[in-house]
Amino acid sequence: MGYIIHTLLHFLVGASISYLIINKEDRAKSKRFFIMIFGGAAAVSPDVTKFFGDLLGHSIWFVLVSGLLFAIVFRWFTKNIALRKLWFTFSLTVLVGHILIDYLGNGVAFLYPFVKEEFEFHIVYGMDVLIIFVLLLALSIGVFYSKGKRFVLMGVLIVTLYLMGLGFSKIQLEQALENQYQRESINLLLTYPESLLQWSFQVRTGEVWYSGYSPVLNQEIFIETKRKVN
Repeated sequence: MGYIIHTLLHFLVGASISYLIINKEDRAKSKRFFIMIFGGAAAVSPDVTKFFGDLLGHSIWFVLVSGLLFAIVFRWFTKNIALRKLWFTFSLTVLVGHILIDYLGNGVAFLYPFVKEEFEFHIVYGMDVLIIFVLLLALSIGVFYSKGKRFVLMGVLIVTLYLMGLGFSKIQLEQALENQYQRESINLLLTYPESLLQWSFQVRTGEVWYSGYSPVLNQEIFIETKRKVN
């Protein structure tokens, strides 16, 4: 279920980006829907290489290649949009709709194959239905309403502000934990979303391992376990 939700998130972000860039208010409903489907598919496409045991699709080096492939195919159906604009649109869709979302979620090896390490700034909860609800509602209006671009833009802005708020909350929590345990020489500090409104954290020092949680909306720190290192 978690994988389906995560894939849907990629799809909706990609659909929103492509809709905002290349849709026009005079386009028919079917064309607006086609743009969303294509953008969503582009955002999901990096996961295809995973089925072959490879992470190349998640590399930033693959973004322009994937974007160009989708641009060429889309151009075959629609001749009235410049290939350069389509290439930019679908490259941005892959970069933001997949690479960035993975970076804010479960991590991504975006420098693969030169660096196989995964990088992350984990703020998106795996079952974050709030983002999905906002974008799904905005895109639904965009399909059925010819002037729906403003609603999709509003949905994207709401999600952007929400992510910025989560990022600010995470940074504040990490700073608070560093201040609280700075005298104990921190070896490892991890913070990650446990739910929509709660962070979990782990702090490991040379002598003690701590784990606990903190609400997203304030900086109270609650210790659940404290284990001395032998």
